[in-house]
Amino acid sequence: THVTYQVTGTPASPATGTIVVKGGITTVPGVVYLDDYFFVMDTNAIIYNCDLGDPTSWNALNFITANVEPGSGVAIAKSRNYVVALKSWSTEYFYDAGNPTGSPLLPVINGFSLIGCASGDSVANLDGMLVWVSKTKQKGRSVHVADGLQQEKVATPDVERILNADTMQNVYAYGIKISGHTLYVLGLRDSNITLVYDLTTKTWTQWTSLTANTPVACSIAYADGYATVTKLAHGLDDGDPVTVSGATQSEYNGHFLALYVDENNFKIKIDGTPATPATGSPVITSYSETYFKCTKYVYCAGRDLVLHETTGELFEITDSVFDDSSNPIHFAAITGKVDGGNEDMKTNSQIRVVGNKSGGNAAVRWSDNDYATNSKFRIVDLDSEQARLTRCGKFRRRSFELRHVGNNPIQLSSFEIDVRQEK
Repeated sequence: THVTYQVTGTPASPATGTIVVKGGITTVPGVVYLDDYFFVMDTNAIIYNCDLGDPTSWNALNFITANVEPGSGVAIAKSRNYVVALKSWSTEYFYDAGNPTGSPLLPVINGFSLIGCASGDSVANLDGMLVWVSKTKQKGRSVHVADGLQQEKVATPDVERILNADTMQNVYAYGIKISGHTLYVLGLRDSNITLVYDLTTKTWTQWTSLTANTPVACSIAYADGYATVTKLAHGLDDGDPVTVSGATQSEYNGHFLALYVDENNFKIKIDGTPATPATGSPVITSYSETYFKCTKYVYCAGRDLVLHETTGELFEITDSVFDDSSNPIHFAAITGKVDGGNEDMKTNSQIRVVGNKSGGNAAVRWSDNDYATNSKFRIVDLDSEQARLTRCGKFRRRSFELRHVGNNPIQLSSFEIDVRQEK
């Protein structure tokens, strides 16, 4: 709201008359460093550069315009050794031609494409590759990856449907590489969704953040491997993550998936045989699940660090920790629909979960009506050699869902189902 500038003389103060203040150039997201120059771009798609080796000096003649196709400048970025001008309806590439005056850049004519950028805040650089939310006049929004001059669309129809429904007004993005996976993280705050594309496996997932609600007192009783938690109007749905703490018996405390019984009771799977009922001051903590709230990223001192957008907490993303600052990490996997190529009735005698054997307990359910409704969750022991469920009913077409919380790793490869087709 305030600026200071130097004046000559001693004018009367305060100033009178009709005072107009005109600001400087409005630049778009992104700063590119190439061959000892810094480059920025404004909304008119004019690319400015500093003097060679001097980012404090910007000559008024040091510019070039991305004007192959009409459109506003949206973002400037770098892919390999090219400066990339991302515009509203097109993408233009430039290379360092070593011009002695003016801009050192010249356009790469064969790099031009009619693929624009929907949001400058969606642009991320991953190991020299450029990823952004793209848009075209004919096909709407998508996600493209550029490796040098080569561009590839990577969004699925489901992802494109989400992108086209979003306002693109509150977006964040960054790239991160961890455990051999190169990830593009795209946050859509207005849609309450964070999408993550794995460039290694070429798959999409969704990241979320769990925010703890106020803990509430409860009573707990144990029987036959399960604890029944009683709390008037607990507000949990089947399969929701919940944390139990404060019980004297340690077996009751931890992160669990709630198995809904009724509005006042739910069950949790317990390891061990604790005394019943629970003593001490047991409380349950439920969670609100939102888009991934860590919206800024930096790699520093060998660590992948992200910043929480509201609390200012700094977190390290690592594959050796399995909860999130004492909150559970809610893992969910949903399959496509399985029908064996026909509409005949089938008997599902067994479901096996294939993966590592150190994941604790998970919960599995299924839908036989195109995800409209689901069965109740059933617990499967991932530590078991045969991590399976039996007597799984009949279906014509079925999809499966698995959820997991717990302070242990989980790596799954597939569901194996034993099915007998009815005559």
